[in-house]
Amino acid sequence: MTGRTRRLLRRALAFLALGGFPLLVVLSYRPSGARTLETREEVAETLLRESQGIRDRLRFEDFDYSESEGDAEVYRLRAAEAIAFAEGADRMFRLKDVTFQSRDAATGRIAVVAAPRAEFVPATKAFRVFEGVRIDGEGVGIRSVSFQYDPTQKLLVSEGPVTALRDGLVATALEGSVETAAGIIRFRNHVRLGGSDEQGRRFALSASEVDLRRGGGFSARGTVVLKTDELLLRGDEAEREPLGEADRLSTRGSVEAILSPAQGGKVTTPIRASGESLVLRLDAAGVPQNLLLTGNPARLDIPPEGLTGARRAVANSFEATLTGGKLARVAVPGPLSLAESAGPVRPGARTAPAARLLTAGSGQLSFGPDGKTIETAVLDGGVTLAEGARTSVSAPRATLRTIDESAVFAGTIEEPARYEDEKTRVLANVLTWFRRDERIEGAGNVKTTFRGRAGSEILGGTSSAPVSSESDFLRVTSADRRVLLTGNVTAWQEENVLRAQSLLLDDRDRSLRAEGNVRTTFRRRRVDPRTKTGIVETVAASGNVLTHREADRLLRIEGSSSVSSGTWVMKADVTDVVLGPDRTVDYAEARGNVVVEDRADKRRGEGAMATWRPEADAVTLEGKPATAFDGKGNRMTGARLTFQKGSGRVDVETGPGIPSQGILRPEGM
Repeated sequence: MTGRTRRLLRRALAFLALGGFPLLVVLSYRPSGARTLETREEVAETLLRESQGIRDRLRFEDFDYSESEGDAEVYRLRAAEAIAFAEGADRMFRLKDVTFQSRDAATGRIAVVAAPRAEFVPATKAFRVFEGVRIDGEGVGIRSVSFQYDPTQKLLVSEGPVTALRDGLVATALEGSVETAAGIIRFRNHVRLGGSDEQGRRFALSASEVDLRRGGGFSARGTVVLKTDELLLRGDEAEREPLGEADRLSTRGSVEAILSPAQGGKVTTPIRASGESLVLRLDAAGVPQNLLLTGNPARLDIPPEGLTGARRAVANSFEATLTGGKLARVAVPGPLSLAESAGPVRPGARTAPAARLLTAGSGQLSFGPDGKTIETAVLDGGVTLAEGARTSVSAPRATLRTIDESAVFAGTIEEPARYEDEKTRVLANVLTWFRRDERIEGAGNVKTTFRGRAGSEILGGTSSAPVSSESDFLRVTSADRRVLLTGNVTAWQEENVLRAQSLLLDDRDRSLRAEGNVRTTFRRRRVDPRTKTGIVETVAASGNVLTHREADRLLRIEGSSSVSSGTWVMKADVTDVVLGPDRTVDYAEARGNVVVEDRADKRRGEGAMATWRPEADAVTLEGKPATAFDGKGNRMTGARLTFQKGSGRVDVETGPGIPSQGILRPEGM
């Protein structure tokens, strides 16, 4: 070997010594728990098989990885087996029997993820757990086949159906995710929740999407259906917000709620609410306390109760207070429509029940203990109540009471309350409708039009003509077809006019009774005996009481009665006017302290009874004796005196024990 060859060999050995030692150290290094290149046991074989063809592999047992913020550990990963290998610029771990534990530094909340298999990238904190995953934290347990974790969003996303457990609550969905920072569990696709909440209240929820928050709150979307022991709620979206031991439920989009409060364990007939938005506040027992319903329009359906038909209230907004899950008060700030179907036949009722429709600009309804009976309704802004197709009442304001089944309609002089049916129209400052008694009462500036049955006549008026009136007070009882007016009464039918302090019209026997400073005028027809032409005259009568019966064709005036026609005047205690057919007067008979005057001839008679016969245009005066006077001072007495109108003649007749006498004053004396 030459000297030059020996020098080259020494340099090569030196290079190997300097360069090969570090490589030998690297190749011979094994971290604690690392496996040898040969595969041992099932776990290592599985992990190696999955990583075939991937270079730079490291194998571990009892893998443990953690991170801290200050003195507190915020993240820890443990696994029974692990293989680490490079994937691009990052290193990835494949793990067996893995547990991820995270701790929120601010709140101290801990969440644990456990699975048979996992993949973990330390650089990004992203991981995937699969082959049956369990997530536990804050009393919630979540199960799925696989989850992926996105560290940038702090989001765990399932890769299959999800089941969640929390106390007595069970949730299932085809997809799910967990926002670890916010503590929100998101369920997607065919979501079902059921069981008991924190207060032990049973409920069931189904939707397309549900977000379950810390504390039991949730939001749901997509054909939401929520059921509790006393509530069924449907909508496009729903949200629950815990308020201490109480709850706030809000629903939006095609909302429908069925309220079925239980009484003694027995479910009652439900109340239905529908609209576009519903907010319910529930107490600690899950019973609704307050309800806000809005829509365009919204609707409340109230079932029938007793003799009341089913009711439907329609408005843009309802604000309700509930007691024991039953309606107590409902405020309606805007236009309201309340429809009631015909109820059952009432005992003793003379008319069949009819449907009712109530409209108003706003209102407030108060309910009875059963939550269905409307005890009081206070309404404002153009109130109208219609019963059937023929009866209606309207006024600016109204109050309805179900205790006595009455309705008070308040108006003004400019805008009075108004009642109308097929036979009656009434206007007044205040109208009260007593439905049970079929009675209408009006007070203040009362104006009426009353049309009786066929053939009805007042003071000899045409049967087809209505009777109109004005008074301070009115009472109409439809069942017995009676009308009572009091206070400055004026009533008229065609040309016939009657004034009094009170007037009672009875359509059953076609009669009337007027009392208190009675004054009446009515028209009569007769044929003039001289010209044989028909003439129409006005008859005026007054007294304290006036009665009239169409069947008797008798008009009676009592108490300082007075009847006048043309130039004739008869005054007496009582006067009967007998009406003939075709609106004529057969005769009039006055009795008691009778005084007869012919103002044209200035004649006057006094007696006990007088009879006026329009056809003869004569008055017969009887007495014991009857006495006649004229303007010249002449005086005649007899048992019967007959005054002939327009002739100046008086016929005198004697009677038993009543002689005829005359005192005549010659002309000029």
